[in-house]
Amino acid sequence: MPKYEYTLIKSDRKTYTIKVTEDNKIIVRAPQRASLRDVENVIAGKRGWIERAMAFNSANNLARQSVRDYRMAYVGGDLVPVIKSTRNFIDGAGVHVTGERGFKSAYVGTLGGYFTEKFREVERACNLKAASVSFRSYTGRWGCCDGNCNIIFNFKLLMLPQSVQKYVMVHELCHTVHHDHSKEFWQLVSRFMPDWKRYRAELKKYTFLIRLY
Repeated sequence: MPKYEYTLIKSDRKTYTIKVTEDNKIIVRAPQRASLRDVENVIAGKRGWIERAMAFNSANNLARQSVRDYRMAYVGGDLVPVIKSTRNFIDGAGVHVTGERGFKSAYVGTLGGYFTEKFREVERACNLKAASVSFRSYTGRWGCCDGNCNIIFNFKLLMLPQSVQKYVMVHELCHTVHHDHSKEFWQLVSRFMPDWKRYRAELKKYTFLIRLY
């Protein structure tokens, strides 16, 4: 059985938790009274899960590197080739761009209309309304709802799976009612998307995209 290097954090807790970070570091949280043998036994019991998580991270990191190198790009959560072109657009062959600055034009021009249609469907389902909808290239957020209920989405959202896109749509629409992240805000999000935490967790996997393009 392979031995894993890990960081052990003890505290006044009763249970054990194991976390595998994106760069495959293992963090174990344990009760103060836990012995080294106890910790090793817990890790051994989670061996299969740890190896699956590390394999997933390794594959995911390779995919991320190809995106950082602008060789590949996400479209609806799927990786497709980036193709040097004289125009900016997306088709079945991949993302055609004139350069790094062409990505926004390619995504908004090809997918922006369909996204907006889906957003209007979510508006009707939630019975909430944005004053306007547009796209920008943000480097620190996926969307923004200003004080006048104008919603601006990061165009990179078009790269993500539709289920994650919908979470961001609902999130920003709820800001038309609560312009904060108060308890009432999250209650409203839960009303329209009870499993929102699942999609917020998935969204975090794509955070590195925000700093690109």
